[in-house]
Amino acid sequence: MKADVAATQRTVLSVHNLRVRYDTPSGAVTPLRDFSLSIGEREVVGLIGDAGSGKSTAALAMMGLVRPPGRLISGQVLFGGQDLMEMDEDQLRALRGKDIGIIVQNPRSALNPMLRIGRQIGNVYRAHSDASAAAARDRAIEMLRLVGINDPERRVAAYAHELSGGMAQRALIAMALSSEPRLLIADEPTSGLDVTIQAQFLDQMWDSVQQTGSAILLISQDLGIIANYCDRVAVLHDGRIVEDRPARDFFAAPEHPYSRDILGLQRAAASGVARTSEPVAPGEPLVEVTALAKAFPIHGSDKVVQALQSVDLSVGPGETLGLVGESGSGKTTVGRCLLRLEEPTSGDITYRGAPISGIPKEALRAFRRKIQIVFQDPYDSLNPRWTIRRVLQEPLDLHTRLGKAEKTARIRDLLEMVGLDQALIDDKPRGLGASAMQRLNIARAIAVDPEFIVLDEPTSVLAPQAVTGLIALLRKLQKELGLSYLFISHDLTTVRFLCHRVAVMYLGQIVEVGRVGQVFEDPQHPYARALLSAHLFPDPTRRRVDQDVPESLSGEIPSPVDLPRGCYLAGRCPFAVDRCRSEAQPLVALEDGRQVRCWRVIEGDLEGAA
Repeated sequence: MKADVAATQRTVLSVHNLRVRYDTPSGAVTPLRDFSLSIGEREVVGLIGDAGSGKSTAALAMMGLVRPPGRLISGQVLFGGQDLMEMDEDQLRALRGKDIGIIVQNPRSALNPMLRIGRQIGNVYRAHSDASAAAARDRAIEMLRLVGINDPERRVAAYAHELSGGMAQRALIAMALSSEPRLLIADEPTSGLDVTIQAQFLDQMWDSVQQTGSAILLISQDLGIIANYCDRVAVLHDGRIVEDRPARDFFAAPEHPYSRDILGLQRAAASGVARTSEPVAPGEPLVEVTALAKAFPIHGSDKVVQALQSVDLSVGPGETLGLVGESGSGKTTVGRCLLRLEEPTSGDITYRGAPISGIPKEALRAFRRKIQIVFQDPYDSLNPRWTIRRVLQEPLDLHTRLGKAEKTARIRDLLEMVGLDQALIDDKPRGLGASAMQRLNIARAIAVDPEFIVLDEPTSVLAPQAVTGLIALLRKLQKELGLSYLFISHDLTTVRFLCHRVAVMYLGQIVEVGRVGQVFEDPQHPYARALLSAHLFPDPTRRRVDQDVPESLSGEIPSPVDLPRGCYLAGRCPFAVDRCRSEAQPLVALEDGRQVRCWRVIEGDLEGAA
């Protein structure tokens, strides 16, 4: 996809001295002050800034919106020669969705839980066209297919709660793009997506800008996305733009001190010492999974969703195994089966050689003391009515016989271990940021001295600076407490920094397992190769859009309801032949110690294969 960036012909949006104020009982808060920015035709502008810097407030303010109790105090927002600040509500309603689209970060709050996904997309499309209900449904199916959702004819009938977080985010993207807006404001649009789907969506978005002359404001904390897709970078700090420069100039030599801090922390995380330099001593596995399968029945049907198929993996004492793959590949289901939060359909799971499936319910409490979990969303993982003391005391009440004073001492020790102020002990967690909340979740997980922790996307909602700190904390706790981790993530930079080995999942199967250095430096399975090639590094001198991407995947992920007969990747794989489509692929060990599920790799028939 060789880039041919046209010069900016005309300004699409121009913002001058925008000011937003929130009047609260404790005083006035001004997240935006003198905010100014312009975006031209065929231009993708990246807006970056720390968490809480006002990026999402700016995104809404550019559409003439502000969340209560906020108010637009002053400024100009010029779109097509018209000032949005002087338009009435009917004029703004006609503009929003048709000429200016927006994608917000949290799809759960943006999607109507009472309406089916297809109807929500269709309603937005019909609001700005003369389309019939049938045409709107067809448009919804077309848009869901465009953003990579498999079986879109079935998904249009789903409610938001029936979709994974990544699928809900893609549905929101489909809704925003349905009317082909001239300006798209994308606020962390790929935060819930895996790298291959993320790359497909961003490629399509960038191509659309070049072909239609539209423009995009791309708000992201992922500097890899900014470097690969943006023409300019604007840095928001203290309510105003402190730096606005071409992307190459910005990444080569940022001028503002705040910009240098952001790039320094991101580069430190990206170039951190990989775990290949810290091998784990061989020994008996702590947790071992053999031929694990899990199927979920579909209500009102005799069909099932095949979430897991013949999964084999192991985690040794003191080891971190990374589990990566696309949304819906089964990563979270593996973690939930390990904790007996889901009962496997078939297969074996052993902990220190004893079968987990054979543990009776009355003995599960003692077992779960040794295996804990940290969930993806720190906000949904904590009871907002409880104090921090009560949050951390609950596992101590369940699993120990400590006295009241001993529990208080333990809680204070836990707060210190995860880097939180002990003075917070009687506060409620709602006042904490995402990073501090996730540290609190980690403190709760280690409260009763577990040996194994499932970390399910623990960094997905954190800023880059917070990710760096959290990974350093996990490594420190592992060294001090001898913990083993199953680290589920789509952030490959973090996986390389934290994990000793990595297992790549695709559609409920492990397709490659090996040491981090093996898989990252020389991936063998076609899906692993595509996954690594889709990973975006913060280097604008080798942008993805400026080169052909040989390892990219095409087509859609097959439906887990009607799985292919042979290799599950065959329909998307550029190396597939007839044998791939007809023969089921086993997971086979190679001479270098890794395991791969591809006969062409095993027989040395694939270029670049071991």
